[in-house]
Amino acid sequence: MANGKLVKMLLHTKVTKYLEWKCVDASYVAQNSTGGMFKKAGLKIAKIPGNEKEAIGSSLLNLMQKKNLA
Repeated sequence: MANGKLVKMLLHTKVTKYLEWKCVDASYVAQNSTGGMFKKAGLKIAKIPGNEKEAIGSSLLNLMQKKNLA
């Protein structure tokens, strides 16, 4: 990712002098969440679990996937 097309374009256009770069300690995914009667649809950012404890508490895995972890 650090050498991808977007980064190359930002460097080429010299827009990077207006940006602040930060390190990210984990990996994240964006999921579309469906709306309902009491909930608005939108984009939800979720951390990818790094260990078993995080995986059990994660909303990214369903009940059967969590059961297979043990």
